[in-house]
Formats: sequence, structure tokens, C-alpha cells
Amino acid sequence: MTEQTATARPTPGVAIYAQLGAVVLFWGTNWLIMKAALPNIGPFTFNAMRMTGSALLLGVLLAALRMPWLPLRGERAALGFIGFLQVGGMLALSTAGLQWVPPGRAAVLVYTMQIWALPLAYLIAGERPSGQRILGGLLAFAGVLVFFNPALLDWSDGRVLLGNGLLLGSALWWALAASLYRRRVWRTPFWTQTFWQIAVSAAVVVPLAPLLEAGVPVTWAPELVGALVYNWLIGTALCYWWWSKALAVMPAAQAGQIVCLVPITALLESAVIFGEPLSLGVLLSVGLIAAGIVTTARSR
Repeated sequence: MTEQTATARPTPGVAIYAQLGAVVLFWGTNWLIMKAALPNIGPFTFNAMRMTGSALLLGVLLAALRMPWLPLRGERAALGFIGFLQVGGMLALSTAGLQWVPPGRAAVLVYTMQIWALPLAYLIAGERPSGQRILGGLLAFAGVLVFFNPALLDWSDGRVLLGNGLLLGSALWWALAASLYRRRVWRTPFWTQTFWQIAVSAAVVVPLAPLLEAGVPVTWAPELVGALVYNWLIGTALCYWWWSKALAVMPAAQAGQIVCLVPITALLESAVIFGEPLSLGVLLSVGLIAAGIVTTARSR
């Protein structure tokens, strides 16, 4: 959902870096908040509510900014399809996998997106990866292999395996959407793109949720209400506002390097709050994945 920006930008100030740091903290914390909410609701129903509320809030914001709700003609169908992949599909799969996987591990697996984006970008967008990108991909892939060794993953538990598979699937879906997005230059403004992609995703997920989760009760516990409000106001509106401000003054790759700290934040918070183990194997795996992601993001 990143708009193409000009190469000449103002120099980012301290406030921009502080806002990006807050985005990392808020998005990392959201994995723990969603984990706490899921015992009270099915993952698809949660995402239907999450995306509907976010779309309504962004619609009001666009009206206040006097910006269009619809993308430019010729971009609506493509942006809607890409949006469903990287918003509806990615969020649905990752939230479903989060049911059976600790939030720190879940966040790390989803952010392996950049590994899978390398071959997909070559196949779809014709982007030849540099040696630095290939090295980053190999480092991160080695970290994933360590993450899935039997000492760190219970291969006898079918639900755990399914959860990890869904999380990797969400990373692949996200990478596919990113590769499709990079095939062209978009003229639709950033906020309109964001609203449209979330709205299209909500329009698909809302009718599907009752079919996929028929009979699954919704308990309006404080954890669920808090998670929805947090996602509407902070995880979507505030964080995307700060993200757009950062993209206006720095390259997307530089901002992306900072956002790569999201899974590390989630893992550390999960270790403190949920007691998620930080064994030597976990630290080695996360270190390799983080090094691979940063190496890839730093490549031109």
C-alpha cells in the first residue's frame, strides 16, 4: 500500500523517527492484543469487524481531508485485487494461525515476506535480485529452517503445524501482493489506496466469516472490545498516518528497515508477558531472519 514518491524529499526530523518508533511499538504490541482477544471470537469474524471499522474510520478521514474514496479509473480493479491479497487474505491467514502459535513467533513468520518476495518479484515483475538481496534471502531462509527444527516446534501437534503453515501462507500472500503492486506506477493517492484496499477486503471477508465460522460464539469480553478499538484507532488510523508522513520524507526502503523491528518487538514483549521462551535456538533463528530482512531492505 505504498505510493510511489519522488526522489527529492525533505530531511526527516526527530519527530518522524519518533513516530516510526511508535509505529513499531504499536504494531508489535498488536500481536499480543490480538492473541488475547482470539479466545472470544473466531479469527475471520474478528477480521471482518476489524476491517469494517477501519474502512469506516478511514472513509471519515478521507471526507475530512477532501480526498476521493475511489481510486482513479483504470486502477480500481487492480488495487482492489492486490488489496484483498495483502489486507484481507494476509490478515485472515495470519490471525487464523495466531490461534495456535505464540504471538512473537507468529510475527516473525509473517515478516519473512521479504524472503518469498525475491523469487516472486523476479517471476511477476521481472526484477532481477542483486547479490545482496540473494544473500539476505539465504540468511533469512536459514533462520526459518532453524525455526522449524524439532527442538523449537512440536511436529506431533497438528494444530501447531497448521498454525505455522497459515502464518507462512500469509507471508507468501503478502509477498505476492507486493510483487503485483510493483509492476506499475500508481497515480491514486496513498490514503485512497489504503481505504480502497481495506474496504474491498471487508466486502469479501464480511459475508464469508459467518459461513466459515458458523456456530462459533462471540463473547464481548474487555480483551475483544479493546482489541477492536485498538486496531481501528491506533493500528490503522494513527499508524498509517505516521507511516505516510515518513514515506513523504524518506525512501520506502529506509522506513521499511525500521518497521522490520516489529517482529522483534512482538517477540520480546511476548517473552515478558506470555512467557514465550527465548532459547538459544530461537535467538539464533530470529537473528538470522532479522539479518536477512535488513540485508535485503538495504539493497538498492
